Amino acid sequence: MKYFYRLLAMLLLSSLVGCGHSINITPPMNTLDKEVEEKIDKNVGYYISNEDLNKEVTTPGGGGDKVKYFPYKETEPAFNKILSNIFIKVVKLQAADDVQEIAANDISYIFTPVFSTDSSSESMFTWPPTKFSMKIACKAIDKSGEVIWEKTVESEGSAEFDQFKHDFSLAARKATQKAFNKLQDEILTSGKF
Repeated sequence: MKYFYRLLAMLLLSSLVGCGHSINITPPMNTLDKEVEEKIDKNVGYYISNEDLNKEVTTPGGGGDKVKYFPYKETEPAFNKILSNIFIKVVKLQAADDVQEIAANDISYIFTPVFSTDSSSESMFTWPPTKFSMKIACKAIDKSGEVIWEKTVESEGSAEFDQFKHDFSLAARKATQKAFNKLQDEILTSGKF
């Protein structure tokens, strides 16, 4: 009980300061495992710019505080994972229009994601977000540069104090997990590949 009061006092004090707390929004990779009868026999690439990978985002937390994270850097492994579940080979491209790399890897499609996030909390005493939302707008182009598929998925994750007291990023991880599973299903059922 003494530990609980100490934790509560620290959380209360930090909420008065109004600083940005770091969280990590990477979903657990094992929650993105997908059994497919047969992978699509195509090599695909994906492109995320270095500027996006290094972009830090700040969104609201509880008690007037904010949380900060790197949406592209932290979710790139999940994006790679879902593509790897579906296609026989996945390559991270250094440039979306690198003709030599695309040819060398026999890439049929290039995927480009745009991630949008937000968070909030109803708590006045704790800073971790109780709600987190994730939107992924993704498109795929073929070798000629034609957009052959485009989809946006959205999800929300929530967590209360009893759930997130050991994982301050829980609401965010739930949201990103749902979003990537939705995106994976959309790619699988699109019939475009």
